[in-house]
Amino acid sequence: MLLSLTGINSPTVQPDTERVLKAWMKMQNEGTDQAVKQFIDNYYSPRLLGKMTNYESHVAFYKQIINEFGKVQPAIYLTETDSEHKLKVQLIKEGRALVPEPSPEEILVVEIDLDPDNPQFLSRGLGLGALVCHLKR
Repeated sequence: MLLSLTGINSPTVQPDTERVLKAWMKMQNEGTDQAVKQFIDNYYSPRLLGKMTNYESHVAFYKQIINEFGKVQPAIYLTETDSEHKLKVQLIKEGRALVPEPSPEEILVVEIDLDPDNPQFLSRGLGLGALVCHLKR
């Protein structure tokens, strides 16, 4: 596995996906219902919000990740995908040292897909999960 200690301000991370990632990290580390709702309201596209019938399920999903994983470090551990409208990164649990290498349970995979027609918004909810779950697939 390639180890990347690229900071969040890396020039390789596209500005639109970086903006959403930073906002999500702030929400994750704050951990409140209000922060989750503010993230959804600010970053889900109006089209997505307009047809959403399960708003509270989205809030519950993010809260589950917050409760199960906890806070994340502010730097990207590994970048898997980085394009204009898609970013997939691995982040490490706050307080976890990089040596020895973190276990898959201590790494959170975050996948961001932006709406190509309106890249200030997500085209769907974030993909989130512990690396251990992604490895089991």
